[in-house]
Amino acid sequence: MRIFIFLILILFASSCVTQRRCNSKFPPSRDTLRIVTTRDSIVYRDTIVKVEIPGDIQIDSVPIPCPPPPPPPAYIPDTARAETDYAKAWAYFKYPNINLKLEQKASILEIKLDSAIQEAHYWKSEYEKITITPEPVKFIPKIYKQAMGICIFIFACVFIFIGWKVYKTFVK
Repeated sequence: MRIFIFLILILFASSCVTQRRCNSKFPPSRDTLRIVTTRDSIVYRDTIVKVEIPGDIQIDSVPIPCPPPPPPPAYIPDTARAETDYAKAWAYFKYPNINLKLEQKASILEIKLDSAIQEAHYWKSEYEKITITPEPVKFIPKIYKQAMGICIFIFACVFIFIGWKVYKTFVK
C-alpha cells in the first residue's frame, strides 16, 4: 500500500506546469532582420541639337571693258551653275559685266552634344524580414498522457476496491 501511495505522489509531483509559467521561464525568441539598400546613379545621355540657318542671296558683278554698246555681241555664253547641300551659285555674262549670284539655302544643322542631358536615377529597396516564433501550441507529451491514464486507472481501482470492501461489510 505504501508503494501505491508513493507512486501517486510521484505522479502528482511530476505533472507539467502551466503555459504561462513556461512562457515566463522560457520566453519565445523573436528574430528581426532589416536590410535597406539604396542606389543612386546619374546617367548622361547624348543629344542632338538642331540649329536653323536662314537662307540668304548675294549678287556681285565685275565690269569688263568692252566695245561700246551699239553692236551687241554675237555670242552670249551660257550660265555656269554650281550647287552644294548648303548653297547654289550662278555665273553669267550680261553686257558689260560678269555677274555672280550666290544663294544660300535655308537649312538645319544637327549638332551632337555630348553629356547634354543628365538623368538621375534613385532606387531604393527596403527588405524587412521579421521572424516571430509563434506562441507554442498547448501540447501534452505522450508520457504525461500515459501517466494520467495510469493515475485514473489507479483511482478507479482504489474506488472499486473501497466500494467492494463497503459492499462486503454491509452485505454480511
